[in-house]
Amino acid sequence: MASIHTQLQQYLIKLEGLLKANDLWQDSQPSIIALSSTKPFALDKLSLEQWLQFIFIPRFQVLLDEQLPLPSKVAVAPYAQEVFKDYAQSTAEIEQLLEEIDELFS
Repeated sequence: MASIHTQLQQYLIKLEGLLKANDLWQDSQPSIIALSSTKPFALDKLSLEQWLQFIFIPRFQVLLDEQLPLPSKVAVAPYAQEVFKDYAQSTAEIEQLLEEIDELFS
């Protein structure tokens, strides 16, 4: 069985690919003000996909690269399911992957 670090690395790569495949990846970075939001999921400044791209993936990548301790709990999937229900395109694969990421830390 792969270590949690290896699994997480694979999940982050897959998440990036799914965001791109679903046209939920953007080329330009949000403002520093938007990225410095203190609200959960930066919901006051960023869309969920922006938060995943510019905060979630990079922060976890730093933890992996620097071999820093990983959080003891992650719960992104419930919020994602709530947000994605209003999206026109299917986000089922992204939601499933976020559930798998959450389960890594349960």
